[in-house]
Amino acid sequence: MNEKRYDIDGNPFSFPSVELDKREVSKIIHEVNEVYFKKYVGKKYIIHRSLDLNNNYCIYYLEIHGFSDYNIVEKFYD
Repeated sequence: MNEKRYDIDGNPFSFPSVELDKREVSKIIHEVNEVYFKKYVGKKYIIHRSLDLNNNYCIYYLEIHGFSDYNIVEKFYD
């Protein structure tokens, strides 16, 4: 079962995190960080499309509490 996660300031995220491989989490965080200031500043929730570790096209739903402070809530195959 997913445990409740907290952001950098100790505030709880609204939703539990989806269970993903740590390498996949790092990959998605890195990708979102690359475009954060162009696309995601001020947004609370986003949809991010990417390839997973098996090169499957996926849609990730994220809760955002600031730069590099994300909670990956769900992953769907596109």
